[in-house]
Amino acid sequence: MDRPLPPSGKIGWQLFEQTTFRKPISLSQMIFNQHAFIFVFLPIVLAAFYFPPFRRLRVYLLVGASFIFYGLSGVEHAITLAAGIVWVYLTARSPAIVGSKRRLILAIVPPLLALFYYKYLGFFIESVLGLEAGQESEVFNLFQDIILPAGISFFTFQLVSFAIDRFRGDLPEPPDFGRFALYISFFPQLVAGPILRYRQVTGALGRLTRFRLSSEAASAAIGYLCLGLAAKVLIADTLGAYQSAYVIAPGSLSIFSALYVLFAYSFQIYFDFYGYSLIAIGLGRLFGFEFPMNFKRPYEALNPRDFWRRWHITLSYWIRDYLYLPLDGNQRYTRNILIVFGICGLWHGAGWTFVIWGLFHGGLVIAYHFGRGPWDTLPYILQRGLTFGLVSLGWILFIFDFSGIQAFLWSLIGQSEVGVPNPSLEAWLGLLVAALICFGVNFEKTAENLTRHTVTANVRTTMFAILFVVTLLFVDRSQTFIYFRF
Repeated sequence: MDRPLPPSGKIGWQLFEQTTFRKPISLSQMIFNQHAFIFVFLPIVLAAFYFPPFRRLRVYLLVGASFIFYGLSGVEHAITLAAGIVWVYLTARSPAIVGSKRRLILAIVPPLLALFYYKYLGFFIESVLGLEAGQESEVFNLFQDIILPAGISFFTFQLVSFAIDRFRGDLPEPPDFGRFALYISFFPQLVAGPILRYRQVTGALGRLTRFRLSSEAASAAIGYLCLGLAAKVLIADTLGAYQSAYVIAPGSLSIFSALYVLFAYSFQIYFDFYGYSLIAIGLGRLFGFEFPMNFKRPYEALNPRDFWRRWHITLSYWIRDYLYLPLDGNQRYTRNILIVFGICGLWHGAGWTFVIWGLFHGGLVIAYHFGRGPWDTLPYILQRGLTFGLVSLGWILFIFDFSGIQAFLWSLIGQSEVGVPNPSLEAWLGLLVAALICFGVNFEKTAENLTRHTVTANVRTTMFAILFVVTLLFVDRSQTFIYFRF
């Protein structure tokens, strides 16, 4: 039975639910844009972390806090996470795994099977076995309501990368169990990245018990937190609310309304995920971790390949190092690009629209590879405009199912019966502000520059306080992060 359309103003994860064969996800846990996290969980964890008698226990304190954070989504999910950590640690820590494909398979198959069970089993049953929700199938009904643990794709990739790095000999000395458990479960990046390699956090884990937070580091961390919350709550969620009336009626839009949805969602998903990444960076710095940047102004990319060097960078590098290069990379370029981008699409969601989204981007990268000569002769502004337009067009595969995509494309070319009023002036102004901020503000440099001596402490504190208070006014209506679906 079809579920009702989402209520006005709520189009983030609910739309994903519609486009991933209605797989439910647990969202009862604390998330960064909730009062419970901001005013209860985080202050308690920080106080315990910096309490002198607990200094030697910091690793296990953060592991415990991370499991509390994640366990609120369900004990079963916390057990799944713990089981993956224990299994990969026990099977990958032995020196015998180096060069042993059998031991590598032993290490990575169970977490991959868990990912398949939670995320792809319903998709497999519906697509491969040909069973549909409307059919009276005991098999389908048994698995259609499996609750998807938030972020399972992220921490599974970290488990797999650790085992592969041990297999390759890139991590000659395995960590102790506590540090490995924290590497996988650390709450700032547990549910939506960035996807870390163990060697990226080795230094931070090693000095955790003696880490002291400087005033400059604290200021930068708070800057990232404030900017990330603002990007999510004030920009992404506002654009989502403006779109709600249009997304639920893709076949009744004017050209202007369709264009609005196309570009508003493009900015929404960017500021939603980028906001999360900035918050994760800020939280990591509060505890002594330097997370890598996950975005480098992706909508200013000059071509499709450049886009993937700027968007979700840690995923792009993971796919390159653990999928593309082992497939012999450029030796069979077209085949390998389609394979890795198809997998990239499937990683994002258990649905054919996501697979096609991945293949769409793979096709763009291939087209640029063979046609880069003429493309590179275009003016830079045209290269950026074309790339942004193509990327934005691809996002419709994230918003709608196949019937919705068809209806939306008819609206986009003016071949639909208009039944929804055009966006208001306020909505267009919101889109314009988002575009100006996207192309005109470098959030990382802003956060760093505000910590330097060029800005006095009083001015800095006032700016952060105003931004924080304004953001808090809208937190109650804020939606969960889109990438929690993955």
